[in-house]
Amino acid sequence: MHVFVTGAGGFIGVELVRQLRAHGHEVLGLVRTPAKVDALRSVGATPLVGDVRDSAIVKRGVTGADAVAHLALPRAGEGNPRIVRETYTRGTEAVLEACRDRTLHSFVLASGALGMYRHPPGAWIDESGPEEPSTPSTRDRHEVDEAVREAQRDWGLPATVLRPPIVYGLGGAFQPFFLDLMRRGMYRVVGDGSYFLNFVHIEDCAAAYRIALERAAVGETFLIVDDEPVTMRAFSDALAQLMGRRRPGWAPPLLAKFVAGRDSVNAMMDSVRLRNTKIKSRLGWAPRYPTYRDGLPSVVSAYLKSQ
Repeated sequence: MHVFVTGAGGFIGVELVRQLRAHGHEVLGLVRTPAKVDALRSVGATPLVGDVRDSAIVKRGVTGADAVAHLALPRAGEGNPRIVRETYTRGTEAVLEACRDRTLHSFVLASGALGMYRHPPGAWIDESGPEEPSTPSTRDRHEVDEAVREAQRDWGLPATVLRPPIVYGLGGAFQPFFLDLMRRGMYRVVGDGSYFLNFVHIEDCAAAYRIALERAAVGETFLIVDDEPVTMRAFSDALAQLMGRRRPGWAPPLLAKFVAGRDSVNAMMDSVRLRNTKIKSRLGWAPRYPTYRDGLPSVVSAYLKSQ
């Protein structure tokens, strides 16, 4: 297929492009700045420089595409809230409008799982759980999900919504908030660390996006998560051991919110255990790294070598 990818120069975007090319697809990738052009070319894609909010640029990208992956969505709690919300809304509006008159095989939206569902503390949930975003930024993201679902229902956009939780690897939010802080001795467990986190390796996350583009699960929403939720305390202790650091102390949530942002901390402390049964059975996806214990050592090793 010929695939148009927005946010192609991002953490997940570059890995998705690499995997698409490895599976024989042609890729046109939208990047926001010329600085990301070389990274995209290095993995075999054709770069298109521009802003996802620019409808003319987006139309150029969609023209001739068989499939579209919309990844140009800032993570929850990232940056200036006004700019983030504008990117969510105007960017998605531009992408949907460009797709409206196209005959596409598939359309994949990169959403997120953090803070999206209503549940008791520590409960196991899947995609059938009631959706009730718990923070302003997750509510904004949920509005984007609903806009894409509406386009699927109203005019036949072949859309699939994918929701990963915390994606780990070199880059993204994981590197500054986990790896960098641990290396600098500034890492702290927020609160008592008894709440559950859910992870997925960057390669497994991108593989799910690729498979969804290829198999076109129209109208579906999938959680993309590995097989084993883990408490914040257990994960932090394992990370410290791999990085040769002492067991990290703790910080009160109020202080953590000042450093990392209220929405990010609230979503992280949501304490839920996510199931991946649906994407395994419906799309045949399975994580190459079933738990953080399988994937984290190589990530830490690569990170330490890069310092």
